[in-house]
Amino acid sequence: MENHGDDPNSPNLSSDRAEPVRSRWTPKPEQILILESIFNSGMVNPPKDETVRIRKLLEKFGSVGDANVFYWFQNRRSRSRRRQRQLQAAASHQGGSAIHYDSGCSGGSVMNFAPSSSYLGEGGSSSSGGGGFSMTDHMGISEIDQPMVVTPSFCPSATSNLEFQSGYIIIFINGVPTEVPKGAVDMKAMFGDDTVLVHSSGLPVLTNEFGISLHSLQHGETYFLVSRPT
Repeated sequence: MENHGDDPNSPNLSSDRAEPVRSRWTPKPEQILILESIFNSGMVNPPKDETVRIRKLLEKFGSVGDANVFYWFQNRRSRSRRRQRQLQAAASHQGGSAIHYDSGCSGGSVMNFAPSSSYLGEGGSSSSGGGGFSMTDHMGISEIDQPMVVTPSFCPSATSNLEFQSGYIIIFINGVPTEVPKGAVDMKAMFGDDTVLVHSSGLPVLTNEFGISLHSLQHGETYFLVSRPT
């Protein structure tokens, strides 16, 4: 039998109920919120018992297996390291000054949204588990079939310790660095009437009756764009 003990946190595929191997898993926005919140809290490589606990939370919103959770954190760590290297290279190239946009960057609107998935995982589903967590109840939004992908209209990478030009900040929407104005933001004009911007903590961005945010978005923070309940 093949030895799967090289990584102490990897899912035990030799147990009585073996996980199916390398089937595609597309996490729902609510599941991504939970995963990103846990990762940003500092738990970047959860042990086996925490992996099981996280899987039970995620099962509230759709089918997921322990292997899915393990591979998501593995891929998320890789993306984080890659982003950090890119930012270090950009900071070194600019010599600490503000980053200038390349003339080849696309113009037009700030961003475009498409109902597609940019998150892939591995492993199979498992039976439903317990847990008292309800992200949708907390946020007041319903599940949607797929997460949304943001295509920004600017080129350079971004992070929480870099600001690109006066009057603008960089936030991460569904994992993509996106430039938005400082201060109150016209959420209705930027994202439309049918979506809600949700912070990685699970709290939605509040707006007034005209669709203007009541508070400034936070530079370098992670947000998710999800559909409003119908």
